[in-house]
Parts: sequence; structure tokens; C-alpha cells
Amino acid sequence: MRLTDVGRRETNRPGNGLAGLAGVPLGFNRERFLEAAVAVSGGSPAWRRRKAAEARELLALSRLARNRFTIEQLDLSESLRAVIHLHAPVPTRRPGCDELVVLPGALLGLQYRQQALLTPQPGASFIQILEPEGVFLAQVPAEPPYRLCLAPTIPPGTPCKELLLSSYAALTLQTFQIDVGHAAGVFNPVAALWFQDNPGRIPLTHEPFLDTRPAAQEARP
Repeated sequence: MRLTDVGRRETNRPGNGLAGLAGVPLGFNRERFLEAAVAVSGGSPAWRRRKAAEARELLALSRLARNRFTIEQLDLSESLRAVIHLHAPVPTRRPGCDELVVLPGALLGLQYRQQALLTPQPGASFIQILEPEGVFLAQVPAEPPYRLCLAPTIPPGTPCKELLLSSYAALTLQTFQIDVGHAAGVFNPVAALWFQDNPGRIPLTHEPFLDTRPAAQEARP
């Protein structure tokens, strides 16, 4: 199901922060989007409830941070799977070229399996970079599949919203691992060494994922 397949212009987002996602109204588009995904959700009742709750939080977050990311596709039939367009500076490098090219976004594939509720999962098991090719980060392999490593392991029950925020921090180098001798290791030693030699490129932006400052109040006559 694609969010663009349903539609009616929505009103402005409310000013809730990350802690208040449960109270954020989704609006017409996102409500229909969620209903369509939940209608074909599979698994045990507990797993279906958890997927629905995780999906709703992601959609609520996409309303609060609509300039930061959009959810292009959502599938709850087995695992929770989503295609997410993240608007953020992303470092890339072309084959045979030493110049760093910073692109304005990435298309991410999120997969959240039921096992992630019960046991720690490898840090590279949740996020795959679908576009662009050539992402130049120590946490991303130089060859496909381009899986983004968020940590050595991810604790059980980690919410999807935290995985998305961690992805933003990793892709923008607000968090990073460039020590090739670290016990956790790196996926792309060439990228790790390049950023060691170019620390002035870290981070790519200081902008937070979500601007939590209160919205300005309209002047009253």
C-alpha cells in the first residue's frame, strides 16, 4: 500500500513531541493508509497489535516531521516492512573518484521481524539503503546489499521510531564509528579511514531529526 494512493489535503500538524506520538491525530490520509495495512496484517493477535502500534507511531512521527521523512509504502502482512524517503544529507562517493558527494536524501527499507521483540538482533538487520548507490559510510558495505549498521546489537523490543532516528544520526554522521580496530568493527574500512583523515566533514549537519521547539503563537489583535 502506498500513502500516495489515498488522499485528501490534511490540516497543519499539531505541536506534540516524540513523547506524545500516541496523541497525535494522523489525519485522513494516514488513517486510511494505516487501516489498509492493518486489514492484511498477519500473525498472532499480540504480534498484529504490536505491528499496528509501531506503524501508527511511524505515521504520527511522519506527520510531526513531514519535512524530514515520508513513508512511501507500508506492509504488515508478515514482518513490519516500510519504504521510507528520508530527507537528510547523505555522503556518497563514485567509483574511482575520491571526491565526497553529499546528496539530499535516501530511500530506506525498514524490516521489523517478530524475533526483534524477543532477542537482541544484529545492528545491520533492520535498515537497507535502497537508494542511492555508493553511500560512503563506515557503517555501510561498499557492495550491495547496502545494509546500515546501527550498533553491534539492537536490544529486544526497540521501537521502530528509534531505529529511524538512529538511521538519521548515522547517515548524517551525528553518530559514527570510524575506528577500524574497534571490537564492533566497521563495514567499509576505506570510508572509516577517509573520515579519519577528513574530520572536518563530521557531521554533515547539526540539524536535529525533529525540531521540538514550540510553534510560534499567532499574534492576537
